[in-house]
Amino acid sequence: MRTRPGRGVMRDDSEPTPVDIALTQFEVIEGLEIQSVAAEPDISQPLFISWDSRGRMWVVQYRQYQFPAGLKIVRYDQHLRAVFDRVPEPPPLGTPGADKVTVFEDTDGDGVYDSHKDIITGLNIASSVQVGHGGIWVLNPPYLLFYPDANQDDVPDADPEVHLAGFGLQDTHSVANSLTWGPDGWLYGCNGSTTVGDVSSAVTKGVRFQGQCVWRYHPDTKVFEIYAEGGGNNFSLEIDSKGRVFTGTNGGNTRGYYFPQGSYSEKNWGKHGPLTNPYAFGFFHAMKFDGDGRRFPQAFCIYEGGLLPTEYEQGIIAPNSLHNLVWHSQRIPDGSTYRTVDLPNLLETSDRWFRPVYAGVGPDGAVYMADWYDSRLSHVSPVDDWHKESGRIYRVVPSDASPSYQQGDLNKASNEELMSYFSHQNKWVRQRAVLELGWRGDAAVTEPLIKLVDEQASLEALWALSMIGRFDATLASRWLSHSDAHIRRWVVRLLGDRHEDHSGLAVMAATEPDVQVRSQLAATAKRLSPAVGLDIVAALLRHENDAHDPHMPLMNWWAIEAHADVWPAVATMFADKSIWNLSMVKHDVLRRLIQRYASASDDENLHHCAQLIEMAPDDEARALLIQGIDMAYQGRAIPQLPISLDRALAEYKASLGESNLILSLRRGDSRAIVDAIELLASPQSNLPLAIEAANVFGEIHHPDATKNLLALATGNRTSEPALQRVAIASLRKYDAASIGTTLLASFGSRVSEEHGLRAAAFRTLASRPVWALQLLEELTQWRLQRDHVPYDVIQQLRTYEDPQIAEQVKRVFGPISTTATPEQILETNRLREMLAATPGDAQAGKKIFAKACGVCHQLFGEGSKIGPPLDGYERGKIGFWVDSIVLPNLEIREGYQSYVVLTEDGRVINGVIAEQTPTTVTVRNADSQTTMIARDEIETLQALPTSLMPSGLLNEYSDEQIRDLHAYLSLGAR
Repeated sequence: MRTRPGRGVMRDDSEPTPVDIALTQFEVIEGLEIQSVAAEPDISQPLFISWDSRGRMWVVQYRQYQFPAGLKIVRYDQHLRAVFDRVPEPPPLGTPGADKVTVFEDTDGDGVYDSHKDIITGLNIASSVQVGHGGIWVLNPPYLLFYPDANQDDVPDADPEVHLAGFGLQDTHSVANSLTWGPDGWLYGCNGSTTVGDVSSAVTKGVRFQGQCVWRYHPDTKVFEIYAEGGGNNFSLEIDSKGRVFTGTNGGNTRGYYFPQGSYSEKNWGKHGPLTNPYAFGFFHAMKFDGDGRRFPQAFCIYEGGLLPTEYEQGIIAPNSLHNLVWHSQRIPDGSTYRTVDLPNLLETSDRWFRPVYAGVGPDGAVYMADWYDSRLSHVSPVDDWHKESGRIYRVVPSDASPSYQQGDLNKASNEELMSYFSHQNKWVRQRAVLELGWRGDAAVTEPLIKLVDEQASLEALWALSMIGRFDATLASRWLSHSDAHIRRWVVRLLGDRHEDHSGLAVMAATEPDVQVRSQLAATAKRLSPAVGLDIVAALLRHENDAHDPHMPLMNWWAIEAHADVWPAVATMFADKSIWNLSMVKHDVLRRLIQRYASASDDENLHHCAQLIEMAPDDEARALLIQGIDMAYQGRAIPQLPISLDRALAEYKASLGESNLILSLRRGDSRAIVDAIELLASPQSNLPLAIEAANVFGEIHHPDATKNLLALATGNRTSEPALQRVAIASLRKYDAASIGTTLLASFGSRVSEEHGLRAAAFRTLASRPVWALQLLEELTQWRLQRDHVPYDVIQQLRTYEDPQIAEQVKRVFGPISTTATPEQILETNRLREMLAATPGDAQAGKKIFAKACGVCHQLFGEGSKIGPPLDGYERGKIGFWVDSIVLPNLEIREGYQSYVVLTEDGRVINGVIAEQTPTTVTVRNADSQTTMIARDEIETLQALPTSLMPSGLLNEYSDEQIRDLHAYLSLGAR
């Protein structure tokens, strides 16, 4: 054992197991075996693998990780992302890094990579490599580099050309990665969760995004675009044999994401910000799954290699570097998307150094894995103590097979040979043959390719036709009615990629039987002219079965939203009264459409709101539109409305014979304010409406509501805890000193803690300086017990810079440090030894977990979800638990970072960010209560360096109890 420099956190210090012995430690599913392909000293820290047209294996060695060479971190931004002193120059300029690209070759065709050589060295945070189209493409953020190599002698003909610039470097475990040739001739890639991008090419300028996306770049047209957004820390990319796009993720409870073109998937909203489209108003979730919910399936591939037994075809292979195993899952259609079901694990090992970070299918049909091979996995510590000398590449093959690549150099194959490979059993061979044929641009193959599409439904032939520029409108018209759904889908896709209107698309949309083709029609509709695009969507909306599809309602909405700026086209679409009665229009479109116009808030867009209300054929549709306007102004007051919209709202209210209280309240209507205050005075008659009104009074400042909110908060007018909690939270909007004294009198230590009301009161007291001082005075005078104050409230009090408050907090709660103290280091050492020496009682530990951990964390399906669920972590490692509990600030899990919001009116609010939009930020506190704040009311939004978890969590427990807790936490872990 040894101590990690700097913070003094200990890590396992076992030496790496020699590769021949490591192989014996794998438990591989029957019928398969694992083989070593390469290992140290030939490689170390392998991150990515690809193959060229000769079947040679190209490996990126990510040896510079974790910090770029030649750069200095000058600070960390408010989201704890590194800010460097400058932008590095593209290699070979600037300070050379330790990363390199190495090629491995099987010189005699026996399936063994028997030679290797370094091709490019001195790279600086290089994440992936692809070969083709005249040279070597290296993704080296912030750049995409092209090394020309016309004669393919592996010696670049010149210094690299910069094709893309602007990928982020703020966090080198989530940079742009996984450069992959698409079968359509584009280069695709991912971007991880925490790096921002402002990417430009020779043609495309300033494509900005905050992490979490799939992007693509066309080497000939120089166009760069976001293909789809969201998905977590995407650090793998797969394009299947039908050209569908998937990624793995660093989350749990899924095997990854499926990305339709132009779609939006969920993000971690805190440090990663809102979606690039402020009017998306929705997002997709990861593929549903049935199986092992532990984190994380970040390496991900779909097996279509033809070598493994047939039961593996179309299945997902997902290595898990956290738990030293490789999952195997079925991929099952779920409407237009997919769900997965776990099968028995492909392999497992007791070797804790096994850290697979890449998975892919090679030219020989084997499953290849890049093994980072290190006892360390966490990237949080700034200390560069990675085991730089280790790394392996493995492949999984049938026990009775000796795989090798048999096709020779595809670059030298004839056109006829390449087309013959379109039916090869291995997807890699098929798609590589497409690329080689496409890069030649030989028009002589046009007719044979057309015949292959006509007679064999060859997607490969269609892709090749597109690459050589021979796919045209005539062929599109012919194949829009092709018997094969994948051909139809890709014809629709290629028309959209070319932004080419086609009159047949709307006709097709009306009768198309395949839901994935309909999904692509919606994606393509975004990329065409408004008239044609909206005609397509109008037809798609009539497929009533799609109303229950996991993706189709939003795909259709996003197609409409893409053209919302062209009001005449939208007005023409909704002039058809029959469209208003369609399920997806009523449930998924109307509220979003008017919300989109209302959110823009300028006179022209607000006039469109009035026009929509006027066009509505009935009261039901008008009610949905009014709800959409209400949604647009959640968390903020409705601005002065143009006369046309004001009149439309008034007419709507008159038609109902009653006022819409909440909407009128947001508008600042004086009658509505009086009515809402009266409602708070006697809320029992309409409790749900009273809760909604109290919540609005917490978003919009109406001082006359203070008295009634305070009466509700203290239980003088209600015994309903839900309404009390809302009233307590809403009082944060008001600044009367009497609020603090009243809450303290009502929820002090003498009052029993029921329904979380005292904790809610303390959170409100901590939100304004004057109340915070009142709370601290009670604590200083011992009239309040310190252990009654929730830890998140202590964390919030520590954010005040006022010297008087800061001194009081330090006196009451002591100082805090984000680094380990000598005492904590000694305690971690003691606990490690104590837990290793004597086991505990898991059953007794379960009760301790419920009290100490379960209030925030979930394990085995029990507990709360305020903090990250614990099932997916390395629960068998003593060091993980000791460091996490004694030193909670060492690593704060993504998505659970705490933020503090300082508002213009002096409030301080803290918690995790539950959602961000262009107009609001929603913060969720430790009580799972949310506060929506208008962006124009926010003075600062700052990430906190401390965890919501207190550092002295174990202080009240005996060694026996700690052993019992550890026994329960590690129950069932290897």
